[in-house]
Amino acid sequence: MAGTVSHPSVRSDRFNAIGSAAVEPASVEAVRRVLESVAWGIGLSDKLKIALYYGLRVASGVMRRDHDFIGRMHPEFWIGDVTVRSPIGYFACRARTVDFDIVNPNYEAIEVERFRDRLLSATGEDLVCLDIGAHVGKFGVLAGRLLGGGGTVLAFEPEPNSFAVLQRNLGLNRLGNVEAFNLACGDFDGPAFLSRSMTKNIGGHTLRPIREAEQIPVMVRTLDRFLPEQKVDHVDVMKLDVEGKEADVLRGARGTLEANPQVTVFFEETGDPRTAESILFLQRLGFNVVRLAGNIWVADRSG
Repeated sequence: MAGTVSHPSVRSDRFNAIGSAAVEPASVEAVRRVLESVAWGIGLSDKLKIALYYGLRVASGVMRRDHDFIGRMHPEFWIGDVTVRSPIGYFACRARTVDFDIVNPNYEAIEVERFRDRLLSATGEDLVCLDIGAHVGKFGVLAGRLLGGGGTVLAFEPEPNSFAVLQRNLGLNRLGNVEAFNLACGDFDGPAFLSRSMTKNIGGHTLRPIREAEQIPVMVRTLDRFLPEQKVDHVDVMKLDVEGKEADVLRGARGTLEANPQVTVFFEETGDPRTAESILFLQRLGFNVVRLAGNIWVADRSG
């Protein structure tokens, strides 16, 4: 199923902070994006479920007099599994989850575009991209399709259910250049417990201890030790989305970051940029750190 990748353009800053088809309610652009999303369904059943999802979102907003209803994710409205072909690739999305909202290229659109541009602008052979906190494979699939035979993607996802869907989505896109690892990345090697998300966002699992959350055992590896074991001797692009533990991943990759002056790091940070550990760490290593939108940042050594 793999083929030429098409890409959405950047829509707006607001579009990168909230869910799919998120624009001003009842606007022409909102209708256009909903129709676009419905068309991505592989079969008639998939299209109908996507249409029903947006219909229920609208109905819910009207009933609650919620003027921002179109900008939120409602996993309870996904009544069944759907399989879609978006501009990023093919994805199997689970019922009662935010899978489709997350893989929708209208979500975090500016990161999608800048990530794509960085991979397309890279020169040389054997490019290496790391997708850390891969969830169900949005960025891993995009990178794998873009790089093709000219590069390799390593995707890391510790949560077992999301990892199974990640593997399925890699298979749907026939991506032999993407290898998935059921691991967490951090600043030590050894076992740990993953706190499963207690919110609607089942991609929000974290290594941060949350007392009320279900805890599952996972294995944590530092990139500085793991990558040499995989015979990976350089890295060009890293994408981090690990629910507040980005600084730990970066500390565990210090040697990798120091040895690769060309590497670009895309990451999330919700803290104060003046004190956020992830940002300060990268700056100390000589990176220029720039906010793309909302909590999305990019760091490189250009300029």
